[in-house]
Amino acid sequence: MTAMSDLAETRPSTMPQPLKRGDLRDALVGYARAETDAGRIACMSLRAAARDLGVSSGAVYRHFDDKDALLKAVAHQGFQEMRAEFIAIRPEGCAASSAALAAARAFSMGRAFVRFAHGNPALWRMMFGRIGLLCQADHRAEVGDMRYTILDCTQENIRDLYRLGAIPEPPTVEDTRFMWAAIHGAADLTQCRLQAGDCCLHEIADQTTDRSLRALGCDRAVIGDGRALADTVS
Repeated sequence: MTAMSDLAETRPSTMPQPLKRGDLRDALVGYARAETDAGRIACMSLRAAARDLGVSSGAVYRHFDDKDALLKAVAHQGFQEMRAEFIAIRPEGCAASSAALAAARAFSMGRAFVRFAHGNPALWRMMFGRIGLLCQADHRAEVGDMRYTILDCTQENIRDLYRLGAIPEPPTVEDTRFMWAAIHGAADLTQCRLQAGDCCLHEIADQTTDRSLRALGCDRAVIGDGRALADTVS
């Protein structure tokens, strides 16, 4: 009896639930997201999804041609969630009113990226791995997704720093790529080697952002003020 109870606790989310007409696609994405978060994505299949959701395999294949197609939908969901976090920090058309605010936004973006990766490790690896590459064509086709991307948030914030006199030269695409690569690497290291608690993750993100801003020539006083300001809103 105890063994059966333990088994039930390890797979709580796959009991069939009645689905309303038109809800199956969302249910499949939710199922795959739960399997991803639980670390079971390698053994997930569309047939298993159909079984656990209480529908026919044919019904599942009407929405997704194969497992990769379903995982692409999950990765897209992850990108949308991360994009929402970045847009909340630096909304489109909402330039920073001070250099300190622009620097604070840079720190907040770094923290958000590392926090998202740490909180969603399997999803994050999917987004920036093979499945994420498969999503690129779909992203380009979605005008809304491409209008103001995560990279755009980063790039526009760096431009704010230049416009406000905090960095000496107009930022380039390479500058944006450098800053993005640095925080991406920090997020990856926290998963691969650095087993850190939330406080340490926060510090790792800030150290990376600090060095990236210094590499762009950002005034040290502005960096310090920005980090302090970020602490009041993060």
